Amino acid sequence: MTLPADSIRFRRSLWVQWCCWCVGMFVLVVLHPLGAPLSSLGLGEMVWIGAQCVLLQFVPLSIAVAWSVRRPAVAAKYGPYLFVGVPIGFAVDVVVFRSSGMHFFSADFAELARNHLPRLMAFFSWGMLVPLLAIGGYVGIGLVLSKHCGRLAVRNEQVNRVCHAISWGLLVIAACGAVRWLTFDPIERMAVQQAHATRHPFYAVPWSGAPMAASAGGIDHDRSIVKPVEPFTFDRNRFAGQVSGRIQQMRMNVVVETDSDGPPDARPDILIVVCESLRSEMLAPDVMPHTFAAAQSGWWLKQHFSGGNATSLGMFSLVSGLESIWFYRSQVRFAPALNRLFRQAGYELGFFAGHDDWRAFQMDAFLSPEQFDRYEIEPMDWLESDRRSIARVKRFLRNRDLRPLASPRLAILFLYSTHMPFAVDDAQAMDQPSASADYPIPFPESWRESVWNRYRNAARTLDAELAGLFHEEAVVVLVGDHGESFLDDGTVGHGTKLSHAQTQTAAMVTGPGVPSRPIHARTMHADILPTLLAIAGIDVSMPDQFDGVDLGAATEETLRSRIFSISNLVGRNLVLLPPAERRSRDGWGTRVEFSLLDNTIQPHGKIDRNGDPIGPPDEDRLRDWMKRIVR
Repeated sequence: MTLPADSIRFRRSLWVQWCCWCVGMFVLVVLHPLGAPLSSLGLGEMVWIGAQCVLLQFVPLSIAVAWSVRRPAVAAKYGPYLFVGVPIGFAVDVVVFRSSGMHFFSADFAELARNHLPRLMAFFSWGMLVPLLAIGGYVGIGLVLSKHCGRLAVRNEQVNRVCHAISWGLLVIAACGAVRWLTFDPIERMAVQQAHATRHPFYAVPWSGAPMAASAGGIDHDRSIVKPVEPFTFDRNRFAGQVSGRIQQMRMNVVVETDSDGPPDARPDILIVVCESLRSEMLAPDVMPHTFAAAQSGWWLKQHFSGGNATSLGMFSLVSGLESIWFYRSQVRFAPALNRLFRQAGYELGFFAGHDDWRAFQMDAFLSPEQFDRYEIEPMDWLESDRRSIARVKRFLRNRDLRPLASPRLAILFLYSTHMPFAVDDAQAMDQPSASADYPIPFPESWRESVWNRYRNAARTLDAELAGLFHEEAVVVLVGDHGESFLDDGTVGHGTKLSHAQTQTAAMVTGPGVPSRPIHARTMHADILPTLLAIAGIDVSMPDQFDGVDLGAATEETLRSRIFSISNLVGRNLVLLPPAERRSRDGWGTRVEFSLLDNTIQPHGKIDRNGDPIGPPDEDRLRDWMKRIVR
């Protein structure tokens, strides 16, 4: 079959443009600033990366050639744009992966985008557009260069021959790279893949089987590949019945009067301050001096964890005294134990926040006007709305002698200034260099120091506003709702990965009846409610119905020996933290696919502090934990 002249010219141009885009793709993969340092890349891995670039671009090349046979004129006009899809897809995947730890084409990211991204627009900053603008600039330059080279090849036979030679060379490189990579030691290959997850274009596509998904293991300590675990066996029907039984018992947990109980007006006021994304490192004298001083005068919880890596899960644990696995059971979420029990004990309740997105994140079940005597929220205005909320809570707690019956009050104050991109008062911007509010998100490693300094300045700003809330008459609890990652686990932000950085928070309790004592054992948000009930002298009929414990009565051994869970916002995942004495052998914890909606329970292997897989699961610890949650 004789090809039309247009088709011949197009194919000449096409091969040249394919060469340009293969080289451009390799440059993008190797030089993008969001990956691990290039110095740790070996020659063999570089060859394999180049092979991936060539093989991926071979797909649009094949489509364009086939298209040129059927529709040569249309293919000549639009065919070169097929090459743009591969680098755009890769670049977007890099941005998504560095933001969330999820690949763009994964089911987890689809769930995140569908359920949560629209709600996060309130936190938009122009810095979020920087990576997208960079992608647009790269594509624009690539199109100009490839089309110019393509036209040159059509006019110049010598250029055409050179480009054909380069094309064959690229295909040979692809074949050699594939062979070299397949001969790598499997353990070494998996370790390299985890270290350079954003420099391997194959891992951006769903069918790659990328080990970063780590569905069932990772690298074991004996250097053997962890095989997929067998399905976890348990009596599903019996477990479902035990769950239902415990939910019924939760509702039966009520305040009981004893001879030792004093009158309600003798009980202290209580203030729970929840600071968005507040990490434990912020509780330091050079960052939050007023909060640090208060922590030293009471219980300073040095290893404190949220119920999850997002606000909804952390707040649920605070008001229920439960691990956040119960969040998705509506019978529990709509019956917050804190509100019910403190009201029974004669407390007036108030909730104050500088944001109004509680319904959007399913928190209106336990944070709503129906649950509080005073409920005052407003649209987010960062530091200004936080200041107004602080002023409101001060008015709510003052002049106790003028209240009806001098009843005690409990207030929850939620503050947003330490949410990315962080609000800073100029007078508190002491850590320099500090990024502006429009820093790029996600940011490269070179930006970490300046973004971290901005975060420290935001915490310092908030501490200055909180100074007037610490006084001797009230019990004050201060916690973060969850943690925040600054590339600690390879991501930025929170709500995306079960890692130490996204789940550990600052925490302290101070006030009357709280002696000065640091607590070094691990504690969790679920401990706060039973602890406050004990401080207030409130006895309940079924104290064992809380997952948390009274920190004033719990021994160090009790805290160190327990297993508890931290839930992930996206997907049905949690991490089980083992007893303290086993942490060195068990990594940081065991990841489990878990849901009380359909009683799904499947261990997926041990993970390290970054949430990355390191070995097979510990099923014995999982069974011990299951017995406790349905006791």
